[in-house]
Amino acid sequence: MYKVEIIKGNAFDCNWTTLLVGRQLKLIPSLEVTKYAVRYLENNPTVNDELILELAWEQEEDQVDGLLERITSKSSPEVMDKEYHKWLYSVLKEKYSGALLNDDVEDSVFREVENIFSMFNTPEHMYEFFRKVSDAFYYPGDSKQTIHQIIKEFLSTERQLALN
Repeated sequence: MYKVEIIKGNAFDCNWTTLLVGRQLKLIPSLEVTKYAVRYLENNPTVNDELILELAWEQEEDQVDGLLERITSKSSPEVMDKEYHKWLYSVLKEKYSGALLNDDVEDSVFREVENIFSMFNTPEHMYEFFRKVSDAFYYPGDSKQTIHQIIKEFLSTERQLALN
């Protein structure tokens, strides 16, 4: 599980929709949402939103999700997609950076990409990326790019999708 700081650490803004997408992908615990709600109320003392006030109290997992869904009910599919890309970029970047510290870098990086592909429910837009990484891992002599080049390129694309 992650904390919302992974989003902020990549210079992305974090909002209620970010939290909802993080919860839908099972990336953050409900306690992260509670903490966010408490900080939000501390920074905005005049807010009197019943849903946010409820989130500030520790709730059951599905109650938190239900409250988040109600708060973000007006979020467009484009906004949801942008938040999805924030999470994908942030998690991939963290895993990639961590994998670079291992002795067997190529194997470690490939395994992390494989896990993220699964964690994000094998998204269609990642198929080509995953295929390229797999080819570079299993057939490095035939690949036009290294795993590192492929990941950096994909991260750049994901960052743009998250910012636009």
